[in-house]
Amino acid sequence: MIRSTRSFLLATALLGATPSLFATVGSQDDPVPGWASQNGGTTGGKGGMEVTVTNMADLQKYAKMSGKYVIWVKGTVGSYGTRGEGNGDRVVVSSDKSILGLPGAHVKGGFDLKNVKNIILRNLIVEGPGAVDNNGGSAGEGRKDAISIIDGATNIWLDHLRVLDGEDGNTDITKAADFVTVSWTKFTYTDKSYVSGVKDWSHRYCNLLGGSDTDSSKVVKLSSKGRLNVTFYKTWWGEGVAERMPRVRFGKVHVANCLFNSKDPGQGHDIRAAYKADILVDGNLFLGQKKPIDLFDGDFTAITVKSNNVFTNCSGNTAGKGTAFVPPYATLAMSPASALETELTSSTDGAGPTITSWGKAPVPVASVVHQPTNLQRAGEDWTFWNGGARPMEVELLGLDGRHLSSLSIPAGTRATLPRSASARLLRLSGEDVRHTRFVPGL
Repeated sequence: MIRSTRSFLLATALLGATPSLFATVGSQDDPVPGWASQNGGTTGGKGGMEVTVTNMADLQKYAKMSGKYVIWVKGTVGSYGTRGEGNGDRVVVSSDKSILGLPGAHVKGGFDLKNVKNIILRNLIVEGPGAVDNNGGSAGEGRKDAISIIDGATNIWLDHLRVLDGEDGNTDITKAADFVTVSWTKFTYTDKSYVSGVKDWSHRYCNLLGGSDTDSSKVVKLSSKGRLNVTFYKTWWGEGVAERMPRVRFGKVHVANCLFNSKDPGQGHDIRAAYKADILVDGNLFLGQKKPIDLFDGDFTAITVKSNNVFTNCSGNTAGKGTAFVPPYATLAMSPASALETELTSSTDGAGPTITSWGKAPVPVASVVHQPTNLQRAGEDWTFWNGGARPMEVELLGLDGRHLSSLSIPAGTRATLPRSASARLLRLSGEDVRHTRFVPGL
């Protein structure tokens, strides 16, 4: 990540955004910090097919495709539905995906990361309909998180997001999920969410790690014991958050170089150490908070509050108890806690979707498949999408018309074409298309 680059950015201009003298430049090669760097690392869809989407239907379609995809989101997509009804748009994400926002990308609704591996979400606004308790609508316990990471989901990196007004939580990590990093992300609530302490229906509870003292996943048949390992790094809990910043059960959780300056009338706590929690509180800034460290029932494993944390105008407990785990991953780059308010609230390179340019310009919107067929290059391979209603026959030919190989591609699927040094022509036959086209090389 290159921060505060003092130059006009060609890539930004190509994306249609206004160039800036101060920009945060992102790259698919940016190193992953924290727990998501473990267990083999997190690469998302890097090296796979790249598409740009401008509507919810396409985002949903590509997010659930099998295989590696880099999905660029442009503009505002989706609907967050009606508060308390659980009817907002949901993006179900399959393994090996990077969903990356172009400047201003805004997803209304939410993401479901369930029993998947290797997911990256970056540079997005993710907005729900407003937080409400389970008695505040017909959905009850069916209310949705803005981002839900559950059922053994592993190796998840959330970076440079603004997550707000989740109907249940903003980002909850439960049911044996593991190896998760949240970095450079801003969590808030607006007046769409009932204010805590004013309405019985309020639920401005941001980040729940472990849903109960017996938290487990029936889907993957795993307990959360020994899992729910999460890093919060350079994260900002801002306006309107009342509790759960985060609330932790079971996991080894590193809260590092984060900012807590939330204001909410019914604020209960910031970091809560619940059942079997093992928490390292490291180099954070707490401003005007009512209970920065909540020891709750005392049945946690440990919560170490290092001396490099700063508490200013806070009330309530600020001390930990016991000795927390030692992070196994590379040391995180840390700023002095006193500098975090300026750093993380910066509108140009602070927490939130502040990436204004990517080191590699994304594919143009025109490459998104809205036609029956689509041929695209993915690394060294060519892939062919059959968007028709019938199978498509694809034949590879030499320039002399000599048959080399063929395959049948079912409707609604993508296939990688066989490599051949001699192939230069592609003959297509099916319900929606019949023609021959030149291919630069396979």
